[in-house]
Amino acid sequence: MFKRLFAFIVVVTAIFSISSCTEKIDNSEDKVWAWVSGSINMSDEKMEEYFINCKECGIDAIIMECHGAKPAILDSTTFRDDAAIEIISRAAQFAKKYDIELHAWIWTTNRTEMTLRKAHPEWYQVNAQGESCLDIKLYNREHYRWLCPSHPEVTEYLKDRVRELAEIDGLAGIHLDFIRYPDVILPYGLHESRGVVQDKVYPLWDFCYCDTCRENFKKLTGIDPIELEDPTSNQEWMQYRWDLMSKMASDIAAEIKKCGKVASAAVFASPEESKKLVRQDWANFRNFDYLFPMIYHKFYDFDDQWVETATREGVEALKAANNSAKLCSGLFVGHVPADRIPEFIKYVKDGGSNGICFFSLEGINHAPDYWTKLKEALSAVADEENNS
Repeated sequence: MFKRLFAFIVVVTAIFSISSCTEKIDNSEDKVWAWVSGSINMSDEKMEEYFINCKECGIDAIIMECHGAKPAILDSTTFRDDAAIEIISRAAQFAKKYDIELHAWIWTTNRTEMTLRKAHPEWYQVNAQGESCLDIKLYNREHYRWLCPSHPEVTEYLKDRVRELAEIDGLAGIHLDFIRYPDVILPYGLHESRGVVQDKVYPLWDFCYCDTCRENFKKLTGIDPIELEDPTSNQEWMQYRWDLMSKMASDIAAEIKKCGKVASAAVFASPEESKKLVRQDWANFRNFDYLFPMIYHKFYDFDDQWVETATREGVEALKAANNSAKLCSGLFVGHVPADRIPEFIKYVKDGGSNGICFFSLEGINHAPDYWTKLKEALSAVADEENNS
């Protein structure tokens, strides 16, 4: 293993079981992370290139996407995600060869498979206009098809996806993405490019009002949420949805841990923005080892210093919620100039983050000199550690 690179940033993850669903996790090692999109069409040469570059640069853990917006590729005759299993199984050989941790990155409530959509349309979310996300293209995105956390069967389906991946030798952990509702409001910097006006909550983007959610909430409160004039102002309805998603996330994370793997999730940038924009109360996600707020600050029209602010807000929210998960700030490579990497590392450190994660390896590949500058920045931190 590399000597840990960050004395002043305790970066997240673990060395643990690679084959058994019963072995315990060791979360004692510090890591530098990066996300990368996996594909069954990625050649072995390209996949190995990522691992070689990470090894040379000082990145210790790769979070590889194995389920995403490719329903035609991901479909099979059963719900088993054969493509995800193939991607991670192939990557695992390189993870072992180059001594880099491998975490499987899966989409969670956002599931696109036609097999699932056809078999269980009732599992999918419905907006305040009574439209299923299967019948409309939210934000003109084909992959915006969202499962509803009010259905226990949905959680069991997702646990099945966890268990089948956890059987792969060499897999360190499972990383949940899209563990949220659809964007009721997009990050502010995206409104113009997506052609939307979102000065308030509009029914088209406000989910979930499926029959199950409405019936369950009415039993609890006597209120049918579809009849609320201003749903956002009703604290009980807001809390109901936050709690539903938190329970689903916590239950899936518990299954990951039961399988002896590290449980982590990508979440929106700050706790309050997350609750407002995507109904995601991640400070109350339980059973996770690590949470990765995606602090992609320019998408929010915020200045660079907001990386530190959002990090601090996340750390404080976890502490207030008595949540033992470690926070690892995620940075968008396109928002972090290569010659300013040390500055952004300092923002993360000063905000109190336990780590740092880069999105993504593809972005690093496409940015001139980024690998070189990143290696220099990480090496400088290692030198500072050695000399301290």
